[in-house]
Amino acid sequence: MIEKLWLYPPLAIARLGTSTTPCDNFTWSADDLRPRGTGKTTIKPAQTLRVAADGTVTASVPTEIYFKDAQGFKPVCPFFELHGQWRTETGLQEGAITPEVLAKFGLTTKDLQWKVEVANLKPFHYTLANSDRVVATVELIGDVTTKQALGGISPTDGSPLATAANPVPLGSMQLTLPNDDFPEIRLRFTPAIGAVYGPTNLQQRLDALKQRVSNSDWRNFQLPPERLILNPESVWCQFSLGDDPRTNPGGLFATEDDTGISLGLVDDVCDGIITCSVQGLKAIGRIVVAPPDYAPDRRPVTSLADGLSDRVSRQRVSELDYVADMNLTTAEVGDLLERVLETMEGMNLDFQNDRIRSENRNIALAQGLSENAAEAKAFSQIEQILGRPLPLTEFGRQRHRRFVSLEVFEDRLRENPELIAQWIREPMIGDRYYDRKMPALMRGSDRYPMHITRRQYDLLVAWANRLRRDAEAGS
Repeated sequence: MIEKLWLYPPLAIARLGTSTTPCDNFTWSADDLRPRGTGKTTIKPAQTLRVAADGTVTASVPTEIYFKDAQGFKPVCPFFELHGQWRTETGLQEGAITPEVLAKFGLTTKDLQWKVEVANLKPFHYTLANSDRVVATVELIGDVTTKQALGGISPTDGSPLATAANPVPLGSMQLTLPNDDFPEIRLRFTPAIGAVYGPTNLQQRLDALKQRVSNSDWRNFQLPPERLILNPESVWCQFSLGDDPRTNPGGLFATEDDTGISLGLVDDVCDGIITCSVQGLKAIGRIVVAPPDYAPDRRPVTSLADGLSDRVSRQRVSELDYVADMNLTTAEVGDLLERVLETMEGMNLDFQNDRIRSENRNIALAQGLSENAAEAKAFSQIEQILGRPLPLTEFGRQRHRRFVSLEVFEDRLRENPELIAQWIREPMIGDRYYDRKMPALMRGSDRYPMHITRRQYDLLVAWANRLRRDAEAGS
């Protein structure tokens, strides 16, 4: 009998796009870090699955990767594959669930119950009115392999924001049809196009706003009539933030210039849960929808994977056997330093430094302190010279490019045991001001100076201690 079920991957990120063709699959390749190389992260095409209208799967490997076509950005449409563990006469087995595996236990794909539930809860987050939830739900049995639309509607208590007559398109889902070449049972999620929707009276509100405010920020804004579908009587379309910021920074929604009342705009971003059930077992996966990635050749210092690892295996990097595996830890540190360089090369440090100096002044003034001392916590301003319009940016890139040659970074750590404490910001320790510690000039999600995860920081410390312990005496 089947004893366990799970979806692989357990979490996937879809990306919005107006094209009807999904983005081809690719993987990271070796960074071009030669002395005269581009310094960019490179990618290489990988096997790409295509799903026909009836759910049939075929595959090919593209020769080139295009992120856009004539219709716009290609959406990223992830797959969820059903996996499980089952017991037979020969023992315990696990792997992808296929029709053949199901047949061993007298089951077919018709016995699988799928459910996809996604939601846009941003209006609800502000108003806390249940009628402002925008939720799409599809339930079907496992042999239905045609594409199913996900139309977001609101609960009918109160004045629902989105109605069944005019749902907000939140994408679609489709089960694949297993065959000899691809017997696995998969679900593909396709996100929406990245559109904005408004209340049916939006144009009248904007016209009235232009009469009241001659230089309104919304004077040139207009939505197509087919996207004016929301209920103007809903709480969201009449909401005012008041003294409750609810987010940091506050006010992350469209409002009238003079009243601060919400214009009632809603986008088609969502996230949610995918489940597959059979014989009392349930597999659960999570889908998150995000905008297109405008810098695919630049990886962040701290990724989603780093955040998840910090939550589930933070203490692992402090264990002796982990640090003892220098090949493993050195590879991870090397990857981090490459991502530091990539992030650095995607930033304008001179602009960010000016912004941070100004922000430090404002923080000091709000605390009744001298603004000059706070301003100096950031980097000094460097005068532009001919051929070097961004001197701080250029200096930073040169310094960090050296460190991707790991031997250089290792030598610095051996020479200066306090290097990490002096130059890398320890998580959740320090004041409100932005200073020169790394990651420099970057803001975290809490609006405080950004830091790497606790796991990343502790890994660097443990790795550096191991380097110094293994160094020859007097070297």
